Amino acid sequence: MRPQRSLLGAVATMTLVSASVFVSGSAQAATSATSAVAPTISPAASSQLVPNGEHISCDTGNFCAGVWDPTVNQWRVFFLYDCHLYHLSNWQGTGEVVNSQTGNAQATTHGQNGALIQTYPVSADAPDVNWDPVWSIRNC
Repeated sequence: MRPQRSLLGAVATMTLVSASVFVSGSAQAATSATSAVAPTISPAASSQLVPNGEHISCDTGNFCAGVWDPTVNQWRVFFLYDCHLYHLSNWQGTGEVVNSQTGNAQATTHGQNGALIQTYPVSADAPDVNWDPVWSIRNC
């Protein structure tokens, strides 16, 4: 009789261990899914980090877009120089833009269906932008 109890006890122990590994693996996946994700842009553009509380600076010829990067707790500024329609990923909250392009080039932001949201003429101003509805930026 003892050998059967030991065998049943071993099976029960293995079942509990397997269940706890499965549960902890699922909890780990859920935690990873809710982790912060850095904002990105496509096609790729150069960027730099700017500490909280500072405004972005933008060299002549660029349209610069600043967005909060929760992975480093700083502003990430993208420098859009080449004429493209840039697609955004993980851009959320409020940021700012500066249009330092030449030749009066206007930049525009667009929503999910491509509809125009805002036009930004060349200016030294850095207006606030709500990135939540923005899916793309055309810098020229």
